[in-house]
Amino acid sequence: MTAFRDRIVELRRVKASELRANPKNWRLHPEGQRSALAEMLSSIGYVGAAVAREKDGGLELLDGHMRKDLSADSDIPVLVVDLTDEEADKVLATYDPLAGLALVDGEKLDGLLKGITLEENAEIKRMLTDLMTKLEKEEDEEGEDEREVIGMALQPHEHYDFLVVLASTVQEWNVLCDRLDLKPEKRRGRMGTSRAMRASRLIEKLKGD
Repeated sequence: MTAFRDRIVELRRVKASELRANPKNWRLHPEGQRSALAEMLSSIGYVGAAVAREKDGGLELLDGHMRKDLSADSDIPVLVVDLTDEEADKVLATYDPLAGLALVDGEKLDGLLKGITLEENAEIKRMLTDLMTKLEKEEDEEGEDEREVIGMALQPHEHYDFLVVLASTVQEWNVLCDRLDLKPEKRRGRMGTSRAMRASRLIEKLKGD
């Protein structure tokens, strides 16, 4: 079992106006997202903390810029972390995208959404409705197919380099499968197919040609 370092120094309540935005922050928050978060904060309150580090005598945000903007001069919870400049940049770049790599257990999410009623805010209601519609559409398209098919998903990994080849026609795909000895996968509704292979194998195939 790996023992991970704890880089959190403390939890503070800090006035939002005293937090400094990170000049490298790349996230843009459209009005719909701001409205939905404002409603959640108004009806429930803070259930998570912003993340910041000490820099030049103040706290510079790594996560929580929208909460800072919406909270005016209110106190908000902030996790103060001890990171180098390089580590801080890495967290800033990956904090949200890592969460986005999570897969969805459709059955559990469906049950959760059916038990939630949020009539106060149109953006939240629309977001939940879109999630329900997306799940129903995916279930209709899958039919009796398996939810997960081995070889169908290619997940990015920071330690690998990638070369992606897109086949725009069935003929192109069939030629690739034939040349590279790839076993065709069963198509899932209107979805295309994808396969991953190690560079060493591809190089051997290219040498043979």
